[in-house]
Amino acid sequence: MEQLAKQMGLVPSVSQCIKDAEGTAEAIKERIPRLRSRDAKRQSERSIEFFEAVAYHLKRLQKLESGQ
Repeated sequence: MEQLAKQMGLVPSVSQCIKDAEGTAEAIKERIPRLRSRDAKRQSERSIEFFEAVAYHLKRLQKLESGQ
């Protein structure tokens, strides 16, 4: 079932997930200066930390899978 989902393009690759996480973090960074409330800025910074951590761990996983 998992293989079929991958073949149909329903499950993004690890490298695509890394790109998405990094892109999301960058988009949030660009929005921060326009945010007005302190809470919104704090939440955005936590979101950036999360997406950067996801990208970091996926890169490590990718290296482990490739045997480097």
